[in-house]
Amino acid sequence: MKHLLIFIFIISFSQCSSLQFDKNAPFKISTAVYENWEGDQPGVKGTSVKINYTTNKDVKFENIYFRNNTTKLQTKNATSGKFIIGYFNTVSKQNELVLDKNPTKELNNPIPQIKKFPFKLKENQAVISYRINGNLAYYSIKLLQKVK
Repeated sequence: MKHLLIFIFIISFSQCSSLQFDKNAPFKISTAVYENWEGDQPGVKGTSVKINYTTNKDVKFENIYFRNNTTKLQTKNATSGKFIIGYFNTVSKQNELVLDKNPTKELNNPIPQIKKFPFKLKENQAVISYRINGNLAYYSIKLLQKVK
């Protein structure tokens, strides 16, 4: 029993250490903003997160974690500099559920998927994942400004 507890402790400790934030990132963020948007069609809306940065290293940005969601990052170059952007679709997809007195009619309802979010973030915080020299790293953005 003692060996099992030690094994569980080591496994949980190693998983926590793999999600530690990089304090000396190979890039410098100049601005980090988010903006809510609505499309031309009813029900099409979301949030975009834009991060301007500078670097002289070969950084491959992967994902952004924001408001209990994650999405792929896109790298862009503009005259104002380099930036990464992530688009979040905020429209929730509602599945038609069958609700009936007879529980056998409810058997074909889809099982809800519960996803565990890897970070505990405040409303205006985000985490970006990136690769440098093939190694995965995470960087925490403490304050995203809202664009009106």
